[in-house]
Amino acid sequence: MTPTADDASPPAATGTMDMDWAGLLSLTNELLMLVHETELYHKCRRVASALGDARRSLVAIRRRIEQSGRRDVVAVVGLTNVGKSTLLNALLGEEFAPRRNRPCTSIPIEFCHGPSLGVTVYYEERLERPTWRFDTPREVHGCLERLGEGEGGTARGAIRRIEVTLPSPLLAGGLVIADTPGFGAGQVGEAAGSHEAALRGYLERDVTRVFWVVLADQGIGRREVEFRDQFFARVCDDLVITGCEDWDVDDRARFRARYADSFGHRVPAFHFVSGLQGLDARRNADERALEDAGIVELERRIRDLANPEDRLRSASEELVRLTEDLAYWLSGYHDDRSRPLTLWWRPDSWSRWLAIDRPAPLKQSLDRRLVRRRLHPG
Repeated sequence: MTPTADDASPPAATGTMDMDWAGLLSLTNELLMLVHETELYHKCRRVASALGDARRSLVAIRRRIEQSGRRDVVAVVGLTNVGKSTLLNALLGEEFAPRRNRPCTSIPIEFCHGPSLGVTVYYEERLERPTWRFDTPREVHGCLERLGEGEGGTARGAIRRIEVTLPSPLLAGGLVIADTPGFGAGQVGEAAGSHEAALRGYLERDVTRVFWVVLADQGIGRREVEFRDQFFARVCDDLVITGCEDWDVDDRARFRARYADSFGHRVPAFHFVSGLQGLDARRNADERALEDAGIVELERRIRDLANPEDRLRSASEELVRLTEDLAYWLSGYHDDRSRPLTLWWRPDSWSRWLAIDRPAPLKQSLDRRLVRRRLHPG
């Protein structure tokens, strides 16, 4: 039987994790095995369902760890016409990203650091990777417009993604920022639903985290919440509100209060930003206006994400939050006869987990949360 503990209070939060990417990935795989085997072991549908939800979250965390160890892709995601491209251009300093306020394709455009301006196309079913070099941002913008207008259908020449290189200091840390078409956008030459299916595939396959962009006057509607829950809820730590140029401190506080509860325990950071004002401030080299537009704060956040140590710490803390949620649910479970769950984990799986020789604070912190204990009053 799983060991018990007398302490009824939740364990304290963890500190800095002294573990590298390989160690974190290995520990995540072991935890995933423990959860999955126990999910299959339990006969109670409710318990198995909760463990299945934890398993899916762990798969998402593992993918995030795998990708962060190689490259970190931040996708800018939102409905059509909420200012994603304008925001990206303000961050990058020039009008690179084309506006997607018309029927468009499902091609993600990735902006990464490089010594010169260039565009490379990656196809779904072709090894060829054509690359063009340019002298000005306008040429890059024009190339992206042409590629977007010309792609369509599911032929062998369909484009999977487009990579843009530019010597931006913001991207010098290895971070990749991806411009995605708005969900709900029309498609050119594609079957109904294929656009959002392609976007979902990209978010699940390539993206480490999401910056969710919403328009201030529109707020967060039901369709947006459904899309978030289906596509990127587990990788969204930042909410960017555009079109709030005339909002004061009280307006922003009301917006936070209105929507914060809809995120549960995982409330993202709220960023109030004006892409239009930010782009004008870039052109005029006006640092004060850039600060007022919210671009400087957002850049600071992006640079933090580009720091490998911060990414490692974030992924570790995500594992801790998940085990806290799972332990709290399991401790509060009662069957139809009001009996608590006495056996949390499949016994041989739990023994294997305990036998893992990992003295790092993260392993010890997870152990404290995974041990069966009373976290609920009564």
